[in-house]
Amino acid sequence: MQAGLVRIPEEIRFELLRLYVGIEDIIKSRLLEFQNFDKNDVEKLFSEMSFCVLTPQSRAKSADAAVRELVKDGLLFNGTYHQVADVLRKWNVRFYEAKARYIVHNRYLLKDNGAILKSALRLNSFECREFLVEKVWGFGYKEASHFLRNIGFTGLAILDRHILRNMKYMGVIDEVPKSLTRSRYFKLEQIFIAAAYSLGISPESLDLLLWYRSTGEVFK
Repeated sequence: MQAGLVRIPEEIRFELLRLYVGIEDIIKSRLLEFQNFDKNDVEKLFSEMSFCVLTPQSRAKSADAAVRELVKDGLLFNGTYHQVADVLRKWNVRFYEAKARYIVHNRYLLKDNGAILKSALRLNSFECREFLVEKVWGFGYKEASHFLRNIGFTGLAILDRHILRNMKYMGVIDEVPKSLTRSRYFKLEQIFIAAAYSLGISPESLDLLLWYRSTGEVFK
């Protein structure tokens, strides 16, 4: 299905908009938190980046708890690989060994008060995402989009398994792809964005709405 030809069945449109009305204030409050993220706080940026490194195939709440413990114990920025890995394992983060390596490696972005990262964040959403995919270990397009959304960028889609399954439910894709190439990601992203606007809400709002539909909560 082409992005410009998105058609959501009326009964599904009604169900989604009814659900949205019930949690609209919660969604708007969370999006405001994202928009107010302090992009000059390098440690906060790195913490959010690390959270997004940990989320693939792991529970978001577990990833968040792991990052919070790493920060509290002074390990996120200074801990050894083994110390970081032990905390990730404690919180049942999948592939904790690889993800611990990613976090330790990505500390190079903290040099000179995060000058490299701050420079990238002055780019537009799409240019910045390309930088992140290239430079951040553990980031593909989904993770980079997740990070950017959480720090206030807009116009991107976070195509995780929850969103893709909901896109199929909405009838805007025929099947959930087993893998996503760069070009396939961009194509599905445009379909997702078109679906959001066809409902009269922002892509960021639709993302949180579909997450709520799948998990029963609005998180990040």
